[in-house]
Amino acid sequence: MENSKKIATENKMKKKIDLKALFMNYSVYLVLIVLVVYFSIANADFLSTYNMENFLQQIPPVGILTVAYAMILICGYVDLSIGYVGMAAGMVGLYCANLGFNPILVVLISLLVGAILGTFNALLIKKFDLPSFILTLGTSYVIKGMLGFFTDEQFIGSEQEWFNRLAKTPIGTDVFKSNALIFVIAIIIVTFIMKGTRLGKYTYAVGSNPEAARLSGINTDLHVVKVFIIEGMLAAIAGLLIVSNLNGGASKDANGLDLFAMAAAIMGGVSFSGGIGTIGGAVAGILTLQVFKNGLTLMGVNSFLQDTVTGLVIILAIIIDYLKRKAGRQS
Repeated sequence: MENSKKIATENKMKKKIDLKALFMNYSVYLVLIVLVVYFSIANADFLSTYNMENFLQQIPPVGILTVAYAMILICGYVDLSIGYVGMAAGMVGLYCANLGFNPILVVLISLLVGAILGTFNALLIKKFDLPSFILTLGTSYVIKGMLGFFTDEQFIGSEQEWFNRLAKTPIGTDVFKSNALIFVIAIIIVTFIMKGTRLGKYTYAVGSNPEAARLSGINTDLHVVKVFIIEGMLAAIAGLLIVSNLNGGASKDANGLDLFAMAAAIMGGVSFSGGIGTIGGAVAGILTLQVFKNGLTLMGVNSFLQDTVTGLVIILAIIIDYLKRKAGRQS
């Protein structure tokens, strides 16, 4: 009798724990739904065609950066240069386009720039066993300085119509444009990589326990280089979309993109310590942050207060990540 009571009590405790874990894992989706419902009721313009068009025009670049950042975090690393890597690739693409290069060649050159910068970060991190946080902070300043030097901190305009339309070509409707389609394709491809390929499985393994991954036969150094290359190429795509959307670009257009993408990924359930998270969760994270900022703008909230509130939301997301990791260690 006592044993049956004990078992029943343990089952109740497990259910409570499971409910708590369920909320922790899927809270971002719940928050996203609540925000959409609230802002739809609070402001009639939230679901207007104009606002939806504006929203879908702004989110793809930072969304692609978030997807890339999720891969890096899952692998157990941080990249504070991702925004400037993307901007550098985008500006190089803009320069080549203005010189009259073939559109396909422009895109390939931009992807190559992103891949080279990603490789540079990875090799320095692995060769000298450097903390990725500090190393990429340094490379972000290097890239930012070089961009500022070559552009004289001036906005460089696009001289090619095809380049301007790269991110703004309507796909069936004016609301859904080419950059949104590129974002969706990026999500599908990276999700497939992380879920259905050896590269994705190795990424989780390296992020969870790099030494165990190495002992199991994974070339962890080479794998990290591969992940940084993919991240660099995704950043390049985001950079091209930013520059195309603005009909030109300047180095300052990358300010804050790295931390925003990292915060969105963590908000979506990707662990800062590596080995945990999904691309779908990261996408939900960036959608939540963008919906939140968009809703506050429509309601006339002061931009400085928006930054304050957004910062508090990000802090809350990091606290939740800490609690999840603490619960995992205790279990």
